[in-house]
This record gives sequence, structure tokens and C-alpha cells, in this order.
Amino acid sequence: MTVKQTQSNFSTQKPPVVVVLGHIDHGKTSLLMAIKDFKTLSKETGGITQHVGAYQVEHNGQKITFIDTPGHESFSAIRSRGSKAADIAILVIDAAEGIKKQTKEAIELIKKINIPLIVALNKIDKPDANPERVKQQLMEEDIIVESYGGKVLSLNISAKTGKGINDILDLILLIAELENLENDIVSSAEGPIIEAYLDSKRGPTITAILEKGILRPGAIIGTDTTIGKVKNLENFLGKSINEAEPGDPVIVVGFEGLPIVGERFRVYENIEEAQANLKSKETKNDYVKFATQNKSENEQNKKYLNLIIKADAFGSLEAIQEVLKTLPQETVGLKIVQAEVGNVNESDIKLAKSVQGIIIAFRVKKDKIAEMAAQNEQVRIYDFDIIYTLAQKVRELMERKLIKEKERMDLGKMEVTVIFRTEKNRQIIGGAVKEGEIVKGASMEIIRGEEILGQGKIIDVQVNKKSLATVKAPKECAILYQGNERIKEDDEIVCYKEEYVKETLG
Repeated sequence: MTVKQTQSNFSTQKPPVVVVLGHIDHGKTSLLMAIKDFKTLSKETGGITQHVGAYQVEHNGQKITFIDTPGHESFSAIRSRGSKAADIAILVIDAAEGIKKQTKEAIELIKKINIPLIVALNKIDKPDANPERVKQQLMEEDIIVESYGGKVLSLNISAKTGKGINDILDLILLIAELENLENDIVSSAEGPIIEAYLDSKRGPTITAILEKGILRPGAIIGTDTTIGKVKNLENFLGKSINEAEPGDPVIVVGFEGLPIVGERFRVYENIEEAQANLKSKETKNDYVKFATQNKSENEQNKKYLNLIIKADAFGSLEAIQEVLKTLPQETVGLKIVQAEVGNVNESDIKLAKSVQGIIIAFRVKKDKIAEMAAQNEQVRIYDFDIIYTLAQKVRELMERKLIKEKERMDLGKMEVTVIFRTEKNRQIIGGAVKEGEIVKGASMEIIRGEEILGQGKIIDVQVNKKSLATVKAPKECAILYQGNERIKEDDEIVCYKEEYVKETLG
């Protein structure tokens, strides 16, 4: 097929690519589901989008591509990469809650990439919705909507009821027309990779947005870190297609290795040309390593928790890294020894054993050999499918490494007035409680004059030959004491307890 023949099959305008940004729980995913019933969205654990996904709809005979990006701050790196492929941004804000931290992050990102913005004031159906207050908050962020004399388009919507959804789609197509998005089908196909993962049956699999050119099965493709040949080309629904045009989200199978999320792929004339454009793979190897080099003298003796992380996709690795970076590391450090996409295998067990580390498995499986090796080598593997749960567990494991110190608490004092019985390492003594209380099972210190003679343990406390848990001042009592020092009349007994202080990371 010639270029001229191909051109007749495609529109002269590239379908707009729209990135959806906003604070967690403000309704980004709900908005996409309202636009079209994206059943794949409902599969996300806990209703939170864990990966960047790309979806496409048709409105008034024209295609629109959406990039769904996680809204939590821990996914800021994924969100940043995803939005770089976009032509238009939709900022979703809960009309009742208003602007939050991640909303401000999204605003800064939109300003940085400088693309047209539509503000979607969602959940307008809530009784406490106050869109005017949100517009005023936006002014403080230098976002001035049209109704306040600015140029930014805003709409009141409800993803729940469907209010304003068609209006948003109309606005997107209007902006796309004004922006005159060029549909470049002559240049070599290329675009950004927004997700990469290892499929257990198909191998390295990526999701990308085609920015220009026409992509077909059989094409030689490459990034800075890996090359391949398109074995299978699919649309966002996972259906095989014969070709894709600019603006289309595509799933590509055929890379020899996993490219890095955010890299750009392009089509080459042949394998030799693709290989010639390969660059160092050091970036991939350092993908999620924490900076543990150049530690100061004060950190030389600091304890570290060594992690081997296996995840289902590079996007997950990146999100995990962002979450773990938020954990305090002043007292216990984190060291990611290795972070890879793929299932847990025997070599991971050997590595964990050698560095005395643990394995974090995020949405991946363990082969039988790995399970047996982990049991034999006593290597712990923790399985997760929610990143926040993962972070909580890592924090707990870090706290276990804290040096625990005992803290003494004095409970009471007693003056010895009588010695009832003395055995090899026990005595029964009597006296008056002067301060606080004498507690059964507590420790005791023997003081004679100004000198501390030694310590022991209070085995029993009695009043009138009746065993009690405590005796408070100013009562008299008898004590069954166990210890090596011999107590005499007029000695002072200090009753105390020692407990390990439960330290936290901060």
C-alpha cells in the first residue's frame, strides 16, 4: 500500500489525546466510566488506578483518546510521564471538597507542559457542592475560568448522574479543532511508552500512544534500551488490529526486553538501524535504586532493610518507589538491592539470602522452585496487590530493626523493718511502704545508706498472709524476695519495672 493510498483511509486531523488529572477520589475514573463503560477500570484493586491506562471513545463520529492517570501523590512520576503524551488536560475537582494537594500538583504539571485545560467540577449533585468556591480557589492558583473573566473552560458535571458528560466531549473536539492537531501519517511511527510489563505467555508487552506515522505488525521497533519486531498489535480493548494511526493507544508485543516507561519508541528500516540507536542500559538498572552511596560517618552503623522487589509492570515499580521514598529513613534506611518486572524465581531467593533481605512481590507469582528455595533458605516473601498495604508492611519491618532500649519506671519505696526468713537466694522481709506501691512480679533495688547493693525480683506480696497484686503507701506488707544480696533491717527497697520503649520511624 502506498502512502497516497493509505492517506485516504485516515482523517486529516489527529484524534485529540486527553489526560485526566486530579486528586484521589475526586472522580477521574468515574468520569471515564461515565464517558464509556470501561470494564477494565473496575478491575483495579480497591477502585484505585494503579497503572497508567489509555482508552478511546468515539463522539460525533470522531475519536478521542483518554489517558487515565493515578491521582495520589505516590504516582506523580507516572502521572507526569502519562500527561506528556497529551494534547488536552481535564482537571477533575470535587465541587464539595475543593482543591487538595494533588490538585495543586496537577495544576503545576499542566502549566509546565502548557496544554489547553478544561476544569471539570465533579460531584455537582452533592448537597454541599460549591462550584463558585472552587473557582475562587482556582484563582489563587492562577487558573481563571471563563465565568470569572479568564480563558480556562470549566463545566459542572456529575459522573454519577451523567450531567455534563456530552458537554465535555463537545469541548474536547472544539479545542482539538482550534488547536489544528496535525495527523502526520508520513513520518516513521513513534510515540511514548506509558506502560510496560511482562506477560507470562507473550513476553514484554507495552502500552503506547502513537503520536505520528502508521504502525503495523512486522515493523522493526526500538527505544534507547531495547529493540524488537511487532509480533502483535492491539487496540486498547486487546483486539488485534492491522494498523494504528496517530492518536491511537496501542498494545505492542514483540520487544526483546522491557523498555522503560516514558521512553519513546520508533520504527526503523531494519534491525541494524535499530541496534545502532541503542544506548546504555544503566538507566534501566538504576531504575528504582535508592541513593545509598556516600553515606556520612554517622550513617555507617545505621541499620538497613534490604529489599528485592518483583512487580507486574514498570509503572508499579515506579509507584512503589515513590511510596517508599516517603518513609522516614533517619534511623533505619531502605536499600532496594534489585527491582525487576516478573515473577519471583530462584535467583531472587539466592540474592535475598546473600544480602539478608526480604522479597516484595507485587501482583506477581512465585514458581514452585522459588517457593521451595525460600522455605529451605528461610527467606521471607511478602505478597501484595495494593501499594499502600505494601508501604505499611515495609514500615513495620523497618521498625523491627530499631534498637530497642529499656526504660525504667520507679513504682514505690519500702523501708525494711523485719527479716522473717532467709534461704539460699530468697528472703521474706517485712516493712512499711513509704511511697507509691509495691507490685508483685516487679523488680527491686536494695539500697543501704547511699549505696546500691544489688537488684532482685519481688516474687510475692502479702498482707496478713494474703497474697496481693499491689500494696500502696502507707500500708505495711511482707515481700518474698529472690536475689543474691542479703537484705538487712533499715535497708530501703525501691520497686521498679523496665519496659522496652516502642520506637517508631517518625
